[in-house]
Amino acid sequence: MNFTLVRGEAARVSEYCEIFLDSKLYDAYFSEPGVLEGWLTRAIGEGTLYIAMSSQGEPIGAMIMEMTGMCGLPYLHLLGVKKKWRGMGIGTGLIKIFIGVVEATDAPNMFIMTSHFNVRAKRLYQSMGFVPQCLLKDVTHKGVSEWLFMRPSSTRGEHW
Repeated sequence: MNFTLVRGEAARVSEYCEIFLDSKLYDAYFSEPGVLEGWLTRAIGEGTLYIAMSSQGEPIGAMIMEMTGMCGLPYLHLLGVKKKWRGMGIGTGLIKIFIGVVEATDAPNMFIMTSHFNVRAKRLYQSMGFVPQCLLKDVTHKGVSEWLFMRPSSTRGEHW
């Protein structure tokens, strides 16, 4: 699936919020009013929110990509795909962009976390070379554990 990647714009935050609706991620972390808007607005201000746009100009995916996030190393902080676009390669495409950006730097590793209940994301990350390091309990929300994944940067061959 082709899409265009753009930086998030403050005027479109409500549209970006729709990307995360109807997901376990939204239910676990963002169901309280204003929480998701706050995250996205903060990321826009920091220049770390990237939006996948359809050919019709619809926001269909989002990621917060922090180049100094986890211990000063690249961290994919948030990833989401709008419900009707899930399973079409949007998330994979966004992760490939993240990997490509990191590979162009001298960072030795890159990181991502996913909730223990998000088995589909865990499989996707592993298929793209991310290796689970540990399961962290109650990191940001009581009762929700997070898998921490690391992928070494590679200048020796495999590019996604």
